[in-house]
Amino acid sequence: MEEKAITKERIKATPAVHEIEHTDSELYKVGIYTTAAFAVGAGVWGIICLSSSVFAGGGPVEMLKNLYQAIVGL
Repeated sequence: MEEKAITKERIKATPAVHEIEHTDSELYKVGIYTTAAFAVGAGVWGIICLSSSVFAGGGPVEMLKNLYQAIVGL
């Protein structure tokens, strides 16, 4: 009879670190793009409101005069 050596192979169970990092970076990208979209929307809305007040208030000079009066309290 022949004697056979039985060996166990050890296989390291390593998590797929690259896949986890890739998922995290993709989530960060989605968050950045969402935040940027809201910032752009708020900026556009602010410009629309400012231009609306310039037209309704009689021009930029009148608007600055009203701003000065509101700050000083005249």
